[in-house]
Amino acid sequence: MADARRITAIILAAGLSRRLGRNKLLLPLGDETVLRKTAKAVLASAVTEIILVTGHEETAVKQAVGGLDVRLAHNPRYAEGQSTSMIAGIEAAREEACAYLFVLGDQPLLTPEIVNDLIALYETSRPGALVAAPVFEGRRGNPALFSASLRDELLRASGDAGGRGIIRRLETESPEQIVFHRLPNDDIFLDIDTEEDYERMLRKFP
Repeated sequence: MADARRITAIILAAGLSRRLGRNKLLLPLGDETVLRKTAKAVLASAVTEIILVTGHEETAVKQAVGGLDVRLAHNPRYAEGQSTSMIAGIEAAREEACAYLFVLGDQPLLTPEIVNDLIALYETSRPGALVAAPVFEGRRGNPALFSASLRDELLRASGDAGGRGIIRRLETESPEQIVFHRLPNDDIFLDIDTEEDYERMLRKFP
């Protein structure tokens, strides 16, 4: 069984935000940025090691999480796709990590309760699961939890695929090794890819 004290959360905050045209992680929501709200939710959860992977606009991203108890890992290959940031986070994690929780930097509606419920589901699964992910009406997403036994396979990921290839493989070969946390709504899946998306997100933070 996994130990939450040995689950490394890896916050992916290196992206280019190409579709929006400006860094969505740095957009204000109330008195904080998108990224800071996301990081604070993870910090309030059961995980104790949190690595935040920087890349694009590294200095501004660091400033956005200033004062928070996160370890920074820079990904110089961030333009090659999200998987390079995932790999940078894994390589920066402590060797004793038994699982990795991948969080997108633009999930400001994430709550500590969702993270903790996901960890609890993973830890109590019988037989032991290799992956745990949230799902809403058949749509799965992040944050996703991967057993460290998949480390070598995760390190072979490329482009923007991230861990999706592993999930697809397990769904075919051994679906019992994936557990899903069913959500009551799709809030944490909301993207900020357009100005309209941002306006919609702002309405969540009156």
